[in-house]
Amino acid sequence: MSASISITRRTNLKLGLALLASAALPSMSRAQSAFDLKIVQGADVDTLDPAVSRSTPSQIVFNNIFNTLVRWKDTNLSELVPDLAESWSKSADGLKWTFKLRKGVKFHDGTAFDAEAVKFNLDRILDPELGSPNRSLFASISKVTAVDTQTVEVETKEPSPILLEILAEEYSSISSPTAVRKSGRAYSRNPVGTGPYMLSEWIPAQSLTIKRNSDYFGTPGKADTMVFRPVPEAGARLIELQTGNADIALGIAPESANELKTGKKATLLEAPSSFQIFFELNTTKPPFNDPRVRLAVNHAIDRKAIIEKILSGYGKVPEGIFPEGVQGRAKQEPYPYDPDKARKIIEEAFPGGFKDMIVMWTCAGRYTKDKEVAETVQSYLNAIGLQTEFKVWEWATYQKTLYRAEQGGTGRGTNAANMWLLGTGITNADWRLRRKFFSTDPSNLTGYNNAQVDALLSGAMTDMNYESRMKAYGDVQTIAWTKEPNSIALFNQVQLIGVGAGVKGVDVFGDEIVKLDQATKGSA
Repeated sequence: MSASISITRRTNLKLGLALLASAALPSMSRAQSAFDLKIVQGADVDTLDPAVSRSTPSQIVFNNIFNTLVRWKDTNLSELVPDLAESWSKSADGLKWTFKLRKGVKFHDGTAFDAEAVKFNLDRILDPELGSPNRSLFASISKVTAVDTQTVEVETKEPSPILLEILAEEYSSISSPTAVRKSGRAYSRNPVGTGPYMLSEWIPAQSLTIKRNSDYFGTPGKADTMVFRPVPEAGARLIELQTGNADIALGIAPESANELKTGKKATLLEAPSSFQIFFELNTTKPPFNDPRVRLAVNHAIDRKAIIEKILSGYGKVPEGIFPEGVQGRAKQEPYPYDPDKARKIIEEAFPGGFKDMIVMWTCAGRYTKDKEVAETVQSYLNAIGLQTEFKVWEWATYQKTLYRAEQGGTGRGTNAANMWLLGTGITNADWRLRRKFFSTDPSNLTGYNNAQVDALLSGAMTDMNYESRMKAYGDVQTIAWTKEPNSIALFNQVQLIGVGAGVKGVDVFGDEIVKLDQATKGSA
């Protein structure tokens, strides 16, 4: 890894000496800032409204446009530090949190950031009418009160050990209430935050441009503008980087990694990832309504072969549903590749074999070699006697289709498919588990329903003892791996990012959010 690139979870934003230097040397500051940063990634932004987004490409942009009340200090999640909130305190019974807010902060539209803005944003994400896929995370909040312009109180129904962690995530970004009211449903295309950059232009499927916010309260962004473009083909992203049409290429293909390691026009950044890629299984309809079959197909996949032959070794065989870097990880034994065992289990569940067509869905360009990996999984399932058909989706449409409730479906997702490829890099144990396994969570697309898992997660949600809470999360992981899975875990991703010559100051998070506001280029 280049010594000029650091890996952090959040960046500390302070005004400090940078502004003094710019005041003393204005011509030098202008010269250093006179550059644009061009980024290509595999999928397009799906929305610019943080409250309704769950997409990494969107969240990378959010990190430049918005701030949150608190943020993580580093990649190890070692400490929560102030952002828009200067300080906070908790009542003795753990039911009331009081936040003192930063003074003098303005939204990009010129309106003031204050306690009413915080209340508006939290009330909005809790409003069922908005339909936020993240709403359940905030369900413990019973009341938000703007005590005065710089003080806000958040009351919870029960003690919430993860409230601050939730408020540090991208979906807790603070939007301008004035802008939300003005734009209505169109706010997803007209975001207004307090961050170091503001939206300049978004042409879906083509490009998104943000420009530096000259009135930012913290350390100013380095680039004049950042331009994000979706380029689904990994090979095309590499060409964009090597020809200078891009300064940063996210999701470099494994077969191109070695070429970048020895190249002069660009370099390879290889970083750890908390992302795991998997096929979710529709547990509400045959054959995957039978837990035995869900275990069987996990034995049908040769994960080592996928990693070696398709990913060129840039991946890890899953040892449980949590990769390294995720809070509360409970390591499990990998599933052995045993197609004979898979066939035997399926024969026991469906004497004579399962004859119906299994519909497989995948995206292309969102995850490392996603389409190729999905096609390989299809061949493994065919090899154990299952009949499959395949459909490839563009990412934004794929997400909207999966998360649109459908009558007669799982109640949250689609019933038109038996399995669909997804990935997650969430590092918070509660959110990572609850959204996939809690029976009534709107993000539980598979229809998974296990009373023991529900009880463990319900208890952990209010357990202020860290050790016992982590034990409950570990028990859920064991059940979801050894007894009743709802997915086929395929591989743990490794981040491969191409960085143009002269680009420095790129911060890479374990959950694959890339922070770019302090990146420089060339002599800048």
